[in-house]
Amino acid sequence: MQTEVRRTTLMLVLLSPLTIGAAFSQERALAPTPSKSAPVTASTRVIEEGALDLLKKMSAKLAATPAFLVRTRSSTEAPGGTGQFLTFFTESVVAVKRPNKLSAEIRGDAPPFDFYFNGEKMTAYEPTHKLYATTDAPKTLDELPSFAAKTAGILLPFEDVLYNDPYAALTQDMTSAFYAGFSVIRGARCEHVALAAPGIAGEIWIDAKTDLPCRIAGILLDVQGAPRFTVEFYDWKLKPELPDKLFTFAKPEGADAMDFRALTGQK
Repeated sequence: MQTEVRRTTLMLVLLSPLTIGAAFSQERALAPTPSKSAPVTASTRVIEEGALDLLKKMSAKLAATPAFLVRTRSSTEAPGGTGQFLTFFTESVVAVKRPNKLSAEIRGDAPPFDFYFNGEKMTAYEPTHKLYATTDAPKTLDELPSFAAKTAGILLPFEDVLYNDPYAALTQDMTSAFYAGFSVIRGARCEHVALAAPGIAGEIWIDAKTDLPCRIAGILLDVQGAPRFTVEFYDWKLKPELPDKLFTFAKPEGADAMDFRALTGQK
C-alpha cells in the first residue's frame, strides 16, 4: 500500500500544472532541483494590448459566472529513470460555486483522487485504498490554491479558473504577452495568447465566442528538464445545479484518516 500511496504522491505533483502568475512562487518550492544544463530562456519581452484585452474578457466571463461545471484533460512531461521524457495524463470533473465551494474528481495515469472544499474544510480522498485527509480551510477560493500547496503539497491542475479575478493572477509579475494567432480546438476557434513571467513561459487559448479558456500550456524554465504541461478545458456548464453536499466529504465506511503530509508524501 505504501508503494501505491507514493505513486499517488508522485503523480499528483507531476500532473498538477502550475499557474503562470501569483501561484508560481509557492509551487516552485515543490519543483525538482534546478538543472545544471543550459537554461531555457523566455521569448523577447513584449506586451500587446490586444493580448491583454483577450485575457481581460476571459477573466470577466469567469468572474461573472457564479457556478460552473467543467471537464479538464491535463498532460505533463517528466523525465523517466533513463532520462527519456514520459507523458502522463489526468482527467478531472470540476464543480465550482463561488465564493467558497469546489469539488473535483481526478482520474488518469495516477490512482483516483477526489478533492472537496466548502469554505470550512478541505479534504483529499484516495478511494482505491480508502485513505483521506482533512483540515480546516480558508474561507474563499482565492485563498485555496496557495493553502492547498503549502498545507498539503496539492497542486490543482485547474486553479487558473478558480480565482475571482483570473486576470490579476495571470498578469502578476508578467514580463511579456502577445497574440499568437488562433487554433481550432474541439471544433471551436480559440484565440492564442503567449505569456511569460519569471521562471515560466505559458500559453492560453480562449474561445472566440464564449470567452472561456480552451487550453492552458506552459514550460517551467528553472527546473530540471524544463517540464511542459497542458490543461484542456471542455464541456463547460455555466448554470449547473450544484447542491451544497457535493462540496462536503462524506466519509465512506472503512475509510482511514491520515495526516495530509502523510497522504501526499510531503515532509
